[in-house]
This record gives sequence, structure tokens and C-alpha cells, in this order.
Amino acid sequence: MSKQVENGKELESGSLLGKFSCGACGSQDNLAVYIKHDAQGNEVVDGHCFTPSCENAYMTETMLKEQGVLDENFTAPRTKPITKTAITKAEYKALISRASHDTTQPDGTLYRGIKPDTAQYYGHLYERNSEGWIIREYYPETKTGFKGDCNSLRGYKTRTLPKIFGTHNLGITGSSNDFGGSHLFSNGGKNLVICAGEIDKLSAAQMLRDYQIQRNQDDYDRTAVVSVNCGEQSLAKACIAQYDWLEKFQTVILLMDNDEAGKAAIADALKVIPEIDVKVMTTSLKDANEMLVQGKQKQFISNYYDAKPITSDDVKTSKQADDEIEEELGRAKIPLPPFMHRLQKHMAGGIPLGYMINLGAITGGGKTTIINEMIYFWLFNSPVKVGILSLELNAGQYQTALLSRHIGYKLALIEDPKEAVAFVKQPHIVEKRKELRENEYGEERYVLLDERSGSLESVKSQILKLIKKYSCQLIVIDPVNDLFSGASFEAQTDFIKFLKTIIKDGVSIFNVCHLTKGKTQTDRDGNRIVRKLTEDDFSGVSDLVKSGGCNVTATRDKLAEDVVEQNSTEIEVLKCRWSGNTGYAGSWYYDNTTHTIYDKDDYVQQNYPNF
Repeated sequence: MSKQVENGKELESGSLLGKFSCGACGSQDNLAVYIKHDAQGNEVVDGHCFTPSCENAYMTETMLKEQGVLDENFTAPRTKPITKTAITKAEYKALISRASHDTTQPDGTLYRGIKPDTAQYYGHLYERNSEGWIIREYYPETKTGFKGDCNSLRGYKTRTLPKIFGTHNLGITGSSNDFGGSHLFSNGGKNLVICAGEIDKLSAAQMLRDYQIQRNQDDYDRTAVVSVNCGEQSLAKACIAQYDWLEKFQTVILLMDNDEAGKAAIADALKVIPEIDVKVMTTSLKDANEMLVQGKQKQFISNYYDAKPITSDDVKTSKQADDEIEEELGRAKIPLPPFMHRLQKHMAGGIPLGYMINLGAITGGGKTTIINEMIYFWLFNSPVKVGILSLELNAGQYQTALLSRHIGYKLALIEDPKEAVAFVKQPHIVEKRKELRENEYGEERYVLLDERSGSLESVKSQILKLIKKYSCQLIVIDPVNDLFSGASFEAQTDFIKFLKTIIKDGVSIFNVCHLTKGKTQTDRDGNRIVRKLTEDDFSGVSDLVKSGGCNVTATRDKLAEDVVEQNSTEIEVLKCRWSGNTGYAGSWYYDNTTHTIYDKDDYVQQNYPNF
């Protein structure tokens, strides 16, 4: 075991007791606690928070006990984190008996320039020593919809001066809560300012409110100003968690610290913020509180109105283009199910992120079964989450189809509804349902948009929500033609342009498309003939096919005399932009009883070896 030195004593690297919530930065499981022994054999317990920006990265046993991670009389390894509960009325009454909103220090100055009425508006509390000096701050944290002893209030994050976080936290704090102050602006509004920390939130809100008062706008609503509660590195995660609330504002202004960490936080957040007006505000000093303390209120207001909208520069020099070679070749690829191994070979390893795929088949040709089989495989094997826009199956039908595949039995074949319901309530099926709906971390495996009506504009918004709020990088639209029903040609082409902007951001789109004609036809004499399918056979706007990075057809002869042939689908690649491979890509066989698709040649060889 490796060694380290602590307080002059040589220690073992130690054994991990478990991972816990960190009261300093709010992370749910980044605080690793170890049990160790020094050179004399004495037991030592300490902790290390692996959140990069955590200001209490190392914690002694005493600090761990103060946070509640360890019991006061800790004597044995703890294998599970302590379950925390929201702040109670008794805890709240005890807090306000020793703390207040008053920010006035004994010498008459205001603590960090914050006025008492500002602190009171946001619910911040301050505890003092026997001489009246502020020694600890309490930042309230809330959760929308939470109805505990203190309504939406869940806990208080603490800062013990000068800069020790978390040792006296109350209730539930951290990333599971909303933006600090968001409960004050539940209905949304015009502008929202998101700050990097609680003090910057108070400072920005105070300067903006003072500006309103100076302009005799006392009766105006306050500008919505909130803060992340786990450091600026948690900005993107917080935006995802409160995506629907952010959509209530016309403009979101990001005000992070004017440093590299702040810039990185903004870059990550821009990937997930809703498609609304987003601006970045930059201050001349490090943060909003420095602006307040140094009397730069006028400059701050100027910075506020000068917040810059997010723009992109699509012009690339040859040097910049060269820098992106590795990025292009290193694109993650979404693998295909084993029975599609010939198609995957045509695709040179799978579907790269940032491409549009069009799968075409005639009505009743089994395209939905095929895409559901692909989705089922992706739920357990894809590097990215799948977002599904279903236009033929509702949520219950979709999950039933996937469950049928998961258990290897088509549930729709059970004739008696009561028997079917009883079947899926059996303990072993319930366990299978859990496996299907969530991964080992309790996260959903996919997100379904059960969209059957609405304009193409509303569908755009919903697809963006799948991408930004739910982090879906593969969007399946089944069938895409149903979206275009009744829409004008201009609306259709505009929607395709929208899809093309999405794939430029590294999202793949998989469209299931109708074909106008089948591959098998009859000649004048009544003889069945097979014709070559082309991209002209895709129904709808031609721009969709032209925009496809890969166009694939799936055709079956439903009238074939042989049962195996009736349930076999022939696959052909008409275009594959990144690989250049086209032509025959295999045949697939569908077993209706097990609701499973196989490579036809492999299936015949395994089940009919003498065939």
C-alpha cells in the first residue's frame, strides 16, 4: 500500500469507507472518506472531495463529524452515507433565534457592502460572536414543489468566516436544490441574471435594485437574480434541472467570475440552456461583489446593459480546420445491434454523432419493429441517451413493445387484458421493467416525446428540450412523414434546416421514412418482378433525403409463399457519406413470437443447419 505524510506522520493510502455528500461544495457523492493507520498503528479517518473547485478538498475527522458525515463517537467504518432530512421548524426557530438579516458590523460598516433589506429579501442570515462581529453566513436553499416543515425551504448552506464552507449546514443542501433565490421569481419574467455565488447574487441584485430606485422605479418588479449553489462548475447541471423554469424568461444573462473557471462554466451551460435569448455579462473586476465594495455600481449597470449575445463564427481558416481533424475522426460512433453487423460494416463501425440517417420502408414493412429493435439495443449499449419522437405509438404502447423484446415474449399476444396486467405485475417481470426503464444509477434509459399534434414549431421546441434538458444526443423520429402531414412546403423545408443545425452541434438524427412503392411489383402478365429502389422512392420533401448522411432502405415481400421469406427484410445502403459504401447490407428475419429480429443467414444456419 502506498504511503503519504500527514502532520509529520507516515500514513497508508487507506481503505475507502464510502462516498458522501460534501457540505462544502454540495456535491452528492464526491466526498471520499478513508480509514488509515499511521506508522504507530493509530487509526486515522479523513476525507477528500474530488470536486475540482471545492474549497474544503481535504477534511479532517473533526470536520467530517461537524458535517454529519461521521458520528461524534465514530469507532467503526461506515458503509453508507448518512441520510439527511430537510430542515425542521424547530431547527429553523433555533437558527433565527441566534441569527438575523442585519448585515451591520459593530463599526457601522456593512458586511461586504450588503444592505440588510437585500439580505432579508433573499432570506440570508448572519450569526455573530459575543462582540457583535459576523462570524457565519447562512444561505437558504429551496426546492420547487417541496412541501416540508418550512414550505419550499430545504436547508441552509453555511460559510464560516473567513472561508470555511459546510461545517454548520442545516437540512438538505447542494445540487439537488434549485438556483439560490429562484423561488422569488417562480413566474419568470423579462430578464434573469445567474451569478456564480450567493454573495455575488446579493451584490448584483442590490445594485440593480438601487438603480431602479434612482430612476423612481420603486414600484417596478425586481430584476430576477439567482445563484448556483455548488460553485460555477455546477451551472450546466443546474440549468438542466431547472430547464422548464428558465424557459419562463425572455433573456438569460450569465454572470460568472471573470476568470478561466467562469468562462468554462459558461461554455458548458450554453450547451444546455433553452433556445431563448442568452447573453454573457462581463465585469471589469473579478465579480459582482468586488464591483459593489469598490463603488463601481455605475460601471456594473453599464456592464449589465452591455451584456453580449451569444454569437458563433462559422468562418474557419485552414489552420483551424486542421486542428479539427482529430475531433472529426474521434467522433463517438453509435453501434448497431449484432444482427445488423453487415450494415454496421457498411457504416464503418456505426453511426457517428452529428449525422442524419434516413431509414425507408413501405407501409407495413416492419420499419417500426426495426427501429424499436435498434432502440432496445441502444438502451444498453449506446454511448449516448436516446430521445424518441413517436408518432404512431403512445408511451404505453412503446414501453410495452420494448418490454416484450426485453423478456422475449410479445405481450400483445395475451388475449385477456386482466391476464396481461397480472402477467406484468409478477415480481420477476417487475424487475425486468425496472431494468428497462432505468440504469444502475437510477437514471432514465430514454426519453419519449409522445407528440401527435401541434405545429412543426412546437415540435422544434420539444426536440430542443430532449437535447438540452435531457442530454439526448440521438433523436429518433418515427415516422418523420407524419410530422409533415398538412404542413406547407415552406414549413417542411424550414424544419429540415432546423434538423441540419442540430447535427452540426454533434447530435445524430434517425428518421424513419415511408417509401412510395414497394420493391416487388407485377408485370403486365401478372408475374412478380423485383425492381431497384432509389432515393426517389422516399416519400415527402426531397431535401430530407439530400440532407441524409446515410440513406437505407428496408423491404420485404409480404406476399411471398414461404413464411420465412414473408418475415424477411432486405437491406440496401443507397448512400453513406462518411464511408462511401453502398449496396446490399444483409437480410433480417423477424420472429413474431419472441418479438426479436435476427440476421437471416445466421438464423437459418442456427435453426436449420441442414437447410
